[in-house]
Amino acid sequence: MKNLKRNFILTLIIFASFMIFSQNMVIKNNFINTNQNQLIVTSAFSKNDNLTATNKSKYKMAIVIDDFGSYDQSGVQTLLNCPCTLTCAVLPNVDYTEQNIKDFSDKGHEIILHMPMQSHVNLPLDWYGPVFISSYDTPEKVYNKLNSCLKQFDNIKGFNIHIGSGVSRNKDLMKVIYNFAKENNLYFLDSRTIMTNATENACKETDSIYLGRDVFLEADKNRSYQGVCYRLYEGAEIAKQKGYSIVIGHVGAEGGENTAKAILDTLPKIKEMGIEIVPLSEIYNDLVKIKTNAS
Repeated sequence: MKNLKRNFILTLIIFASFMIFSQNMVIKNNFINTNQNQLIVTSAFSKNDNLTATNKSKYKMAIVIDDFGSYDQSGVQTLLNCPCTLTCAVLPNVDYTEQNIKDFSDKGHEIILHMPMQSHVNLPLDWYGPVFISSYDTPEKVYNKLNSCLKQFDNIKGFNIHIGSGVSRNKDLMKVIYNFAKENNLYFLDSRTIMTNATENACKETDSIYLGRDVFLEADKNRSYQGVCYRLYEGAEIAKQKGYSIVIGHVGAEGGENTAKAILDTLPKIKEMGIEIVPLSEIYNDLVKIKTNAS
């Protein structure tokens, strides 16, 4: 009997040790350690940015929300009255494009084009919408498609990638896209839908300002409320490390209400951390000034 009791206790100790070890491994794999409830984050991308903010006394974070305009409007109304300025990436020529542009512009949020671009794998064409940049488009076609989509937008500041893992691998096409952005006084955000892309090299070769996503709020398909809160705090810590950060979340099926509620609920704590939520154009303008002063 004593032996059975001893074996049972030993089994419990081994199991508890295994659970603690597993939890620590999960945390490390997400680039996050916890110490007295404070997040310590190492950005996987911070060393790749071609410019970093120098004014560390004021940290900035842009919250970019993709997939506005889509038929799935979950999370949209919740975000409409968000007490900070969001950067709203709106799909062109779809169900709620014009309505979402109007509603969020009226509330003072920043509007950008969420430009569909071809994947590196075969996807159903209706995933892209009526207009998308193909991996085989000529520069003239790229310009025509972007100009066509921009007709729906007033006072637009920039654009980013919807899908696009194929196009972003093509350096020549990305150079065309950066040149279009420069010629039209727009910024381009590399959403980093795939990490092995040619975007940064294209940016350098066109002497453009690089903006790259730091955190996906629903990374690894974790669309839970807790997961999105976790990623928002990760973005805040990255901002404290390099002066600014760019996080991307989604309305609709990829994020929806969980993402919207997590943003609203974490804003007070993020503000306490000394982070200011700003439109992406503000970070872009800061980087332009840094580059100008350095030249």
